[in-house]
Amino acid sequence: MFLCYVLEMSILLTLRNLNLHFGQKVIFNDAELSIEKGDRIGLIGLNGQGKSTLFNILMGTLKPDTSTPPFIYDKSNDHFDIFLVPQELNIKDYEHLGIENYYLSFYPKMYEVYSKLEQDFGNQELLDEFEHLGGWDIQNSYLNYLKGFDIDDLSKNLNDLSGGEKRKIALSIGLSTKAELVLWDEPTNHLDIETIERFEDELLSSKKTYMIISHDRYLLNTTTDKICHIERGKITSFKGTYLDYLVYLEEREAELRKNLDKLENKHRRELAWMRQGVKARRTRSKKRVEGYQNIKEGIQDLKSRSRKVVDLGLLHSGRKSKILVQIENGEFSYPGRSIFENINLMVAKKDKIALIGSNGAGKSTLIKIFSEHLKLTSGHQKNAEDLKVVVFDQNRDSLDPEKTPLEVVGEGQDFVFLGDGTKKHVASYLAKFLFNSDQVYRPIATLSGGEKNRLQLAMFMKQAADLWVFDEPTNDLDIETIEILEKELKSYASAVIIIGHDRAFLDNTCNTTWLVHNKSIEVFEGGYTQVAPYLHALEMEKNIPVKKDKKQASQSTKVEKEVSNKDKERLKSIESEIEEAELKLAEVEELLLKFDYSTMDDEKNELIAKLTQKKTSFEGKVSSLYEEWDSLNK
Repeated sequence: MFLCYVLEMSILLTLRNLNLHFGQKVIFNDAELSIEKGDRIGLIGLNGQGKSTLFNILMGTLKPDTSTPPFIYDKSNDHFDIFLVPQELNIKDYEHLGIENYYLSFYPKMYEVYSKLEQDFGNQELLDEFEHLGGWDIQNSYLNYLKGFDIDDLSKNLNDLSGGEKRKIALSIGLSTKAELVLWDEPTNHLDIETIERFEDELLSSKKTYMIISHDRYLLNTTTDKICHIERGKITSFKGTYLDYLVYLEEREAELRKNLDKLENKHRRELAWMRQGVKARRTRSKKRVEGYQNIKEGIQDLKSRSRKVVDLGLLHSGRKSKILVQIENGEFSYPGRSIFENINLMVAKKDKIALIGSNGAGKSTLIKIFSEHLKLTSGHQKNAEDLKVVVFDQNRDSLDPEKTPLEVVGEGQDFVFLGDGTKKHVASYLAKFLFNSDQVYRPIATLSGGEKNRLQLAMFMKQAADLWVFDEPTNDLDIETIEILEKELKSYASAVIIIGHDRAFLDNTCNTTWLVHNKSIEVFEGGYTQVAPYLHALEMEKNIPVKKDKKQASQSTKVEKEVSNKDKERLKSIESEIEEAELKLAEVEELLLKFDYSTMDDEKNELIAKLTQKKTSFEGKVSSLYEEWDSLNK
């Protein structure tokens, strides 16, 4: 019955026999990956396990190890393009292009022709070649996306842009490419929630095949329909949303725990037998000894397959004061620019506060006011006596690349002296942050971005504070580490302020949200979910058209009535089309629910992929029919 709903999927590329080692570290071990046209893939895994490395392999900038059988990179069509949008833009080498033409830095051939055109713009041959390369189309699309992301002043120097503005340029470049497959490496770092949601909308409306590395679980769940998980050198593919995959992982881990209990019980019985006296050992069977070794190996394998966790220990100073910071009728201005007007705020001992707002709204300024690095222009501020405010801002430049984690955390000592007066051996302390015995002796320069981030957390959390401030704490952290950080922050006894745009993280950790908006700070109970309707209302408010005068309104009403009369017949037919499309969508969704995702094979993967594509198609059809119906009824 469901075959009539199936769309033909075509394989874009396949990787087989993928092996890669960096020294003793295994990145990939006979890994495989298949990407089909139309796939919307979320790529996840612990930091340092090979996510960005996989992107470099797909781009052809990194060659895997030579292996037997040999590595196979099979493209269905050698002419289709793969486009990588990196975490960091190369501003240094292309600053001269300016914002307007920065997109050219991603197109070497186009950049070469453009450079010649700058010297001889009237050269028709060069103009034709630039057009043939798609230069004008890509430029127009790029500029339109910049405008959609509120980058209006194209005369700004690239080096003067904020982290958020640079990310908006990267988004515009990635969305404007004509490449068949787009690779996004942490696309939403440094972006405000409004921009992230615009990006989500653009991705969902595009017809591109894409793969995203992201710690933003809202983004993954909204924009992907397939999860690829790099784990223990393998790439596991799962058809479904990120939340579907989490359910599958929970079921898998429950089964692992059950199997581990069985093995350990058997291990105890066999160990007792192995420890029997000399006489018994003479008569024990070779088969039973081998069985004992197999049990030991099975237990080790199951343990290694269990997800590792980071043990984070936030320390507090033991202060008993309930109110840490209080501001009444506060105002603050920089020369020629007002930031805050009439703000009234209070931070209490156990507050968990999400601090959100668009880039440049004043979030960092507010933290500087709290820590008394800046003083209010007017109003009253009272801090608890000797208040200690500690800010985690992920400044990786502070890490000496030549030193090892052991050296920077231990500072020449064997033990770390923690803020609560306790001490811990440096290697044991670093083990809490998932650094194994090999990594603690490696130069920091060899660590991945996420590993450096974990190292900064380790350094940061040696301290004690009355008020912890986390500025974008989830940037470059893997999802597993983020989840552990969430648990730690929820149970932490003192006050925490989180500046961030990771919506799931804010929901899971904060009981209050402060929205910095229009020179004021509005307070909401709860996390991001409580604020979302208000933010959407603000966005809608921006799009309300200017009120027409009576004459214009009268003319507009007349036209609308004429159109409405003309389309009466269409209104009659469209409702039945909506009903039919919704029925087909419900049938496909019901079929997808019947699958057992825990036991997958190639045939099931292919069928689920086809049904998922069909589901997306029906969802789009239902949506467009409702839009048409809505416009006809206005």
